[in-house]
Amino acid sequence: MKKKKILIVDSDLLSCRAYQKLFEKKGFKVECCIDGNECLEKANTGYGCILVDTTNLAKLDGWHLVSELKNHDHVKNTPIVIFTSSTGDHYFEKAKEVGADGFVFKFSPQQVFEEVEKVLRGGVTKGNLH
Repeated sequence: MKKKKILIVDSDLLSCRAYQKLFEKKGFKVECCIDGNECLEKANTGYGCILVDTTNLAKLDGWHLVSELKNHDHVKNTPIVIFTSSTGDHYFEKAKEVGADGFVFKFSPQQVFEEVEKVLRGGVTKGNLH
């Protein structure tokens, strides 16, 4: 069985590596990148999902990154889940505005994994924005 590919975008490399290990243990092939421009360069290579932390991304912030990705022909149908450590209901609404497919706070790695799994299955969840 072919492994699902996921691209994790997080300005904190340690956090990115921790999520990478979690997803690899669950059978995913994972790549990390630490800024928005790097994500744009890698995104066209066929990922099943892109997980974006909107906090402190360099060069292109996470909100603009998601908008850009949703406007690229090769990526626009790829599910994008925003995960963030920033709190507030307005972040959920902003995620909807930029076209994200899911949203989850990153306080629980297991919840982040579950949200990605649900979005990949096309399931409707509390964090699913469509």
